Amino acid sequence: MAAGYVPRNVIYYPEYCHRAAPTFFTWVKLGVADVRRLTQPRGFEGQGIYFYNNLPVQYICLAGVIVSRDDHDHRTILVLDDSTGYTIEVVCSKAPPSTSSLSSVSAPASTVTNRTGSSLPTLQNIAETDPGITHIASNSRSPIDISPLQPGAVAKFKGTITRFRGMLQLHLERYTLLDDTNAEVRFWEEKTRYFVQVLSVPWVLSAEEMGDLRAEHVREEEMRRKKKKDKQAREEMKRKRKKAKQAKEDKRQSKPLEEERDRAKIANMYARDDWLRRKYAETCREDNQVFMDGRAR
Repeated sequence: MAAGYVPRNVIYYPEYCHRAAPTFFTWVKLGVADVRRLTQPRGFEGQGIYFYNNLPVQYICLAGVIVSRDDHDHRTILVLDDSTGYTIEVVCSKAPPSTSSLSSVSAPASTVTNRTGSSLPTLQNIAETDPGITHIASNSRSPIDISPLQPGAVAKFKGTITRFRGMLQLHLERYTLLDDTNAEVRFWEEKTRYFVQVLSVPWVLSAEEMGDLRAEHVREEEMRRKKKKDKQAREEMKRKRKKAKQAKEDKRQSKPLEEERDRAKIANMYARDDWLRRKYAETCREDNQVFMDGRAR
């Protein structure tokens, strides 16, 4: 369904209430047809959160047979068919190439960072542990071996939800091969049970529950701001200490130059005084000679 579509008679609770939903911090077992029913109302775009009715969903779990596999430069695309009448693309991200192998980049580090600044594994890092692994998980960014995921393989996939050209995809986090039909049937049973017990039950919060969740959210925001402020204060103190240390070092390094200038100044003063003494002595000798010549007459 297109982003912005809102089913009738559905109340979407604010983001700070999502943690109370039974679907928010779990792998939601769905069929591909169920994924197509996920919505993203206005105001929730770009958060990676979709809704089944009014239940927020960020992690999904699907199972089925792989019908095709396409390898691209930065990702591998698997097409999953779970016999619900639809297929879905499973996106497997490839590890970014080592910076040491990029001719256009001359960075000293051999790691790549994500938006939060944390280190991501590169092909060079992964090759040091297992040269056969070239892909990474969507959320944890840990190496993942998808070599068994070939057309015809039956597996259970877990991942986050992404959208590409209006179609929802599963961005792979982990998977489990289903070796026999019984394992696949067990997944169908679990999915049906989850639908009956969770997805088909309206999610309703009382005003008191919403108040408690909002108060908890405010406390966490205040704590987050305090931590940010404390971090900034520590960084500022660290910057001042570094600046003071650098000033001290500069002063220490400039001290020999000052001493050299003082020695040169003293030497110049001594040379000037010595010249004046010699000049005065010469004048005295001339005056004395004049005086002696006068007496001789």
